[in-house]
Amino acid sequence: MELDAIQFSNHDRRRLEEKFRLEFSYNSNHLEGNTITYLDTKALLLKDIVANSYTFRELEEMKAHDGAFTLIKEWADNQDRDISQVDIKELNKLILVKDFWKDAQTANGLPVRRKIKVGEYKEMPNFVRLTNGEIFHYAEPFEVPAKMQELMDWYHDEKNSLHPITLASIFHHKFVLIHPFDDGNGRISRLMMNYILLRLGYPPIVIKSMDKIKYLNALRLADVGDNEAFIDYIADQVIWSLELSIKAAKGETIEEPNDWEKELSILAKSDDTIPERKTMDATILRFKDSIFPLFNAIKTKIEEKLIHLFENVHFSTVLDNRELVAFIENKDANFDNLRAKVLHNDKGQLLCFTPTLIKYKKNGLNTFDINLFIQIKLNTFQYVITIDGNKDLIINKLYNEKLTDQETETIVNECGKQVVDQIKKNLS
Repeated sequence: MELDAIQFSNHDRRRLEEKFRLEFSYNSNHLEGNTITYLDTKALLLKDIVANSYTFRELEEMKAHDGAFTLIKEWADNQDRDISQVDIKELNKLILVKDFWKDAQTANGLPVRRKIKVGEYKEMPNFVRLTNGEIFHYAEPFEVPAKMQELMDWYHDEKNSLHPITLASIFHHKFVLIHPFDDGNGRISRLMMNYILLRLGYPPIVIKSMDKIKYLNALRLADVGDNEAFIDYIADQVIWSLELSIKAAKGETIEEPNDWEKELSILAKSDDTIPERKTMDATILRFKDSIFPLFNAIKTKIEEKLIHLFENVHFSTVLDNRELVAFIENKDANFDNLRAKVLHNDKGQLLCFTPTLIKYKKNGLNTFDINLFIQIKLNTFQYVITIDGNKDLIINKLYNEKLTDQETETIVNECGKQVVDQIKKNLS
């Protein structure tokens, strides 16, 4: 092999390792729906520069996946150490970071919320809906421990006899058929495939997100017994990695002519690339399902936890100097009444929610009031939520995005924290 005869300079080895690192984390996460672009992946992983246009979870998982890639390389370099189920669970825990809730569907197409427990085998069945509408079911939860043990036994029995590409390919497919976790199975299967290749002297491979259809079709062929189709597909990716390695060793450029296409593909697929402008209907819908439920959540928390410390509490809700507190007090309020005279499509508007806790009564005659200010700017393309007193807590949402439960909880907790901080400040 030409690669075996070439000596890498330290510079060329570093730029090749950086290329594999970026390509693998970007593509493996992009295959699973992560929207961080290639350039922003590079800025995040190499310079720790964080773009503010992504969810916190996307950024967390990209960095965690990069750490997992580093870990499997360390495991592969240690020939005295072999992989175990404990290691695979650790990889899952590492790439998913922490437990979270995920929207999903039942086999009947009904929406359901599922708690993802990182590093633990699945407790509920999982499946994929194929392009023809049929449902492909993975291993049942009760089968997973035994099937994972069978997979590890198969790997240890075959690792010295099968060709490395065949071994890595079949391991990948067997793992996907089990789908042992509630989330992260695709990323773990590609990490494990690369662990096997690296351990046996091959460079890591990259399944390009632009090649997703070919990749999934090759996996589906393996599902019906055509392992050769999937092995051949993986072998083609190994050839790409070997050719890239040879170029790097010779000091040639390893930047691909189509690197710009990675950026273009994200822009073309992103729903948020050209956001919809503010409309009357969209604004009213966000009032109903996000903004006023947020105000009610704050009001409820204050009345449950804080009102007994004060003589009274007053809530003000003002949109461009027009009082809207009735929409909090009346659960059946008709928001369409705002359509004619209050809401505007053609300019930004400011919605202010101001809870005022009046006369703290646990400090003798030295009473004091506490004010909170929550502001929502209704801009042309997004609504922006801020809380006076915390300049770091800014939530930007497009008009087609409702507030998540986590975002609502974050704002409510920040309000509670500010009340406590102001009480302590006044008492001191």
